[in-house]
Amino acid sequence: MCKLGDIIVVKNYIGDDGKKISQHSFVVINDKPDFIEGLNYDFVANVMSSFKSEEQRIKKLRFEENLEVVSNDMISKLPKNKKSGFIKADQLFYFDKKKSDYYVFGTISDELLDELILLLISLNEKGKLKHNINNIKELVENK
Repeated sequence: MCKLGDIIVVKNYIGDDGKKISQHSFVVINDKPDFIEGLNYDFVANVMSSFKSEEQRIKKLRFEENLEVVSNDMISKLPKNKKSGFIKADQLFYFDKKKSDYYVFGTISDELLDELILLLISLNEKGKLKHNINNIKELVENK
């Protein structure tokens, strides 16, 4: 089971465009069951990405919604996965633990989690959060 601050890999999920995507890292930002648009969820996560080059790093970090993650910010069970990258803080993905195929491979530091929460609050106040409910909506539609 995942909890707040965990870094997880979701084996298959649905992106904003409705397309299925495989094997991607997320950081869990909420692990309390609730409802959104009448649909049940029990965790919310932000997608993570690694940098492919220094040029891409500079470009991505120009946007306030992208939060840099360096290897020191992570405690990983799999050392090879401690790559620097960024969290797309403006993209909230809603999941159901029982119906999602994922595994936990680490956690982010308390300091980075605090920074992420403050960024989420700021983005929310500016109306910049995007809510992806495709992964819980898909579950309802497939019943």
